Amino acid sequence: MKTFRDYSSVFFDYANLKRPILFFTYDIKKYQGQLRGFYIDMETELPGPLLMNNDDIMNAIENIDEVTEKYKERYNEFYERFCSWDDGRSSEKVVDAVFEK
Repeated sequence: MKTFRDYSSVFFDYANLKRPILFFTYDIKKYQGQLRGFYIDMETELPGPLLMNNDDIMNAIENIDEVTEKYKERYNEFYERFCSWDDGRSSEKVVDAVFEK
């Protein structure tokens, strides 16, 4: 299972699964410069390739194992930076904080 993303932040949640993420960013320059901008550097920090057209998408799907290997380090860095707190113990941590355990 993999996901295709545009500029939605849902990929932050999906990254918890540690599965490939492909980004369809055909209009990245317009979006970045004229619309909203980004919180992170899309070209160097995203945990997957920026795909600009249908051929890029098809190539990435057909070669998903190679894409996954190529972006493995970036996936891991992204996970550590944004997902490492998601350990399934959120409720326990809230209770501990409220009752100062």
